[in-house]
This record gives sequence, C-alpha cells and structure tokens, in this order.
Amino acid sequence: MNLKRCENGHFYDGDKFQLCPHCAAAGGGQQQATMPYTENNSSYNTAMTEPVTMPMYAPQEQPAAGGYPVQPQMMEPQAGNISLQDAVSRAITAPAPMQQDEEKTVSLYQYQNKADPVAGWLVCIEGTEFGSSFTVKSGRNFIGRASHMDIVLRGDHSISREKHAIILYEPKRREFIAQAGESRELFYLNDEVVLNPVRLKQHDILTIGNTRLMFFPCCGENFSWDDFKKDEE
Repeated sequence: MNLKRCENGHFYDGDKFQLCPHCAAAGGGQQQATMPYTENNSSYNTAMTEPVTMPMYAPQEQPAAGGYPVQPQMMEPQAGNISLQDAVSRAITAPAPMQQDEEKTVSLYQYQNKADPVAGWLVCIEGTEFGSSFTVKSGRNFIGRASHMDIVLRGDHSISREKHAIILYEPKRREFIAQAGESRELFYLNDEVVLNPVRLKQHDILTIGNTRLMFFPCCGENFSWDDFKKDEE
C-alpha cells in the first residue's frame, strides 16, 4: 500500500487513488460520497475496508488514529436558514393575531347583561302552526321559513324562506309597523295587501302564505320597558 497524505490532512492509498477521495467527495456536488471497498487489497486496515459515508456539509476533520473518520458535527442553523422543526415550533408558540370584533350587535332597547325584552306577540290562528305564538322584539323582526329568521314558520311552503315580511317595533315612538320584506310574494294586513309600511294595532291579522297571525302588543302607549329601566337607574 502506498500511503499518502493530502494537503488537508487526509490519508489514502496512492496505488488505488490518484487524488484524495475525501476531498473529492466533499467538493463533488453530491450530498454524500462513499469510499470504495476492495476485497483484493489485504493490506487495508479492517476499519478502513468498510464503506464510510461522509455528508457534504460536514466540516473536514482529521481522521483519528487507525483511520476511523471523525463523526461530523451538525452545524448550527444560520439566520434566515432555520430547520422545518424550528419553523413549526415558532409558528406554534407565536402569539395569536389580534382578532377583529365579531361580537353580536346589541339592540338599543336591550338592557345591559339581560335578554332583549318582548315587545309583542304573533299568534297563529290558521295554518300549520295553529295555536303557536311567536315573540316580537324591538327593531326589525324578519318572517320566513329559514331557521335563522326571527319568526320561523317552517310548515307553510307558500311562505318564502327569507324575509317574506317584516314586523318592526320602534321604541322611541312606541309604534309597531308591518312592511314588505325582500320576497316576490305578497302578504296582507286585514285582507289588504301591504305595499308600504303600515301601523299595526291589537288584534290585527296578518296573512302570510296560507298562515294567518293575530297581533298582540306588549309595549305601547300605556307601557314601555324604558319606564322600568328608568326606575332601576
């Protein structure tokens, strides 16, 4: 064996390699290079006859006594070149972004920390919801079949799903008003078609699809929740 040592301090067999295989592996553009194993060379040290894989990015080290390559040390990640695991860890521990205000809008008529009080009722006197009552609150009350409507009339398919009609209570003037919604279908107040806003009175009858609803006010000229609110203050 013609033992040689390269300028970087690597030992290699000059009879088998013209150039240092360690340096060639580090600069050859491959991620890993494996030293060849030859059965015919009996003069090889047993430890050096096993293929040795050296990562390209590992710093060049001096071999230990006996020809064992030194275990490469992992380099610390530089700024802007962090590992995937570090990036995931930073994302998990990063402070959550500020959320926008998604709180539900509170009615002007609603008491602090209390439910919006009832302003009146609609009672079904004819139709699939016969005998049922529906609460009217302050502001606009949308009537339709959809579950997110304020007054839900599910069983009557002649009623539009959304905003067939609107019942409004205006607390400052203590007035109830019926007005058309966004549906193409019509509805009636005391058998008169509602095209423009019209005031509601006790026992008025709304006809929406095949359903008839009688109106009963809670608030009005003689009563308002605002009166009790002033007493509490």
